[in-house]
Amino acid sequence: MNRLPSLWQSTASIPPCPRLQGDLEVDVAVIGGGISGLTAALLLQRAGKKVALIEAHRIGAGETGHTTAHLTELLDARYHVLESKFGKEGALLAADSARASIARIEAFVMESEESCGFRRVPGYLYAETRKQKEDLDREFPSLERVGARVSHSTSSPLPFPILSALRIENQARVHPLEYLRVLSQRARAAGALLFESTRMLDVEEGEPCRVITESGTLRARDVLVLTNVPVSNRFVIHTKIAAYRTYALAARLPQSELRDLDALFEDMDDPYHYIRLQDTSEGTFLIVGGEDHKTGKEEQSEDRVRRLEEYTRRRFPDAQIQYRWSGQVIEPSDGLPYIGRNPHSEHVYIGTGYSGTGMTFGTLAAMIVSDAVLGLPNRWAELYRATRIKPLAQAQRYVSENVDFPMTLAHDRVAHSDVERVEALLPGQGARIRQGRKMLAVYRDDKGVVHARSAVCPHMGCYVRWNSAERSWDCPCHGSRFGVDGEVLNGPAVQALKEEDLEVHAEESLPTTA
Repeated sequence: MNRLPSLWQSTASIPPCPRLQGDLEVDVAVIGGGISGLTAALLLQRAGKKVALIEAHRIGAGETGHTTAHLTELLDARYHVLESKFGKEGALLAADSARASIARIEAFVMESEESCGFRRVPGYLYAETRKQKEDLDREFPSLERVGARVSHSTSSPLPFPILSALRIENQARVHPLEYLRVLSQRARAAGALLFESTRMLDVEEGEPCRVITESGTLRARDVLVLTNVPVSNRFVIHTKIAAYRTYALAARLPQSELRDLDALFEDMDDPYHYIRLQDTSEGTFLIVGGEDHKTGKEEQSEDRVRRLEEYTRRRFPDAQIQYRWSGQVIEPSDGLPYIGRNPHSEHVYIGTGYSGTGMTFGTLAAMIVSDAVLGLPNRWAELYRATRIKPLAQAQRYVSENVDFPMTLAHDRVAHSDVERVEALLPGQGARIRQGRKMLAVYRDDKGVVHARSAVCPHMGCYVRWNSAERSWDCPCHGSRFGVDGEVLNGPAVQALKEEDLEVHAEESLPTTA
């Protein structure tokens, strides 16, 4: 699935940018060509800074191109939970920041002649069981306290029965790549330098900082690492976040069924599902997402895709599914993103842990770190501070994720092969095969050619697992993902899986390549 285009990639295009060639000195180096990076580049360039942005692949090829693009103040962490962790004032600030982020997106759209598919719509949080209704009722007063325009209802525009719903006014939706096209055009018009196919290898703190890439070096006073998960940080932040895969599809519905569905819908299930519409150059599509699971921890990931399709067809029998894609969300240990100065750094800033609200929090991250670079006050900066430690708020998840890493690492060192022999692999399948002291990630392509790479993730040494739904190698420790050719699909890893020679017995007689 990773190689399949999303609805967004099929219905919008962004003009290409050159690769960085040689060394360059700027005021601010931005790493990551998604919504966070482009928003920050535009804000800072307009404020008088000389900005260069680098993207490892194409602009919009990362998580912004694989989102479902809800713009909402309904955060993954419920407000009654945020009140218990950050106090009522913290929850109020979180809601305020989400609304300001959506307003920032709307303002950029209004500057353009393109609508980017932006529209203000209501949002619904709905319950289908009594337990879900109890949770919904618990959330209602907290939404009122944080200033949401919320009302209670026993119905919704959805074509299937529900027990209860909360309707929240003035949310929004957008076509994410049409919006990125506008941001990139405006950033370049303002003078920002945008580079694609430029992978960062390392960031060296200093005065100036050095961003080392495969094709040159950027020197900058400040560096913004806005890559969904910080690719420059090997340890501190990674103890406070976890990577999850999420799945989405887009389907056509009869025009008569689309009339009342232009809203954001989110259920209370676990894992949860979300539904919305979007106008595109190919018409209006129903978008359904969900079925999240921790990266590298699902042995039969295609089951998640199948369940999402079944969920859609049960509720929308006339749906004709045309697009399927996936993304990666980064969950914070205490419920809110980590945004601001990187721990133990003076001039390196990060934004991560956006959970399932990446468009909203991605924009907010750009607003906060841009203000920090400019030396401007920001009323939300302290709430999201990347260096914060809230033992009570994050204790349970922090312990769980940080016990998981050493246990996985230890288990890997004694792990057996997934299959006994290479000949057991069918076309399109991958498996780990131990060869002496080495564990190899072995894939047999549709032509029968066998590809072998080291199974050791170059980030921190865990063994990758085969993802059957997306034909990728996924690391269960910190969420790095690799294609069947070993190339990096998702950080924090910045290096490919190492090429290895595979010893094939003569009787197997399979074509092989490193």
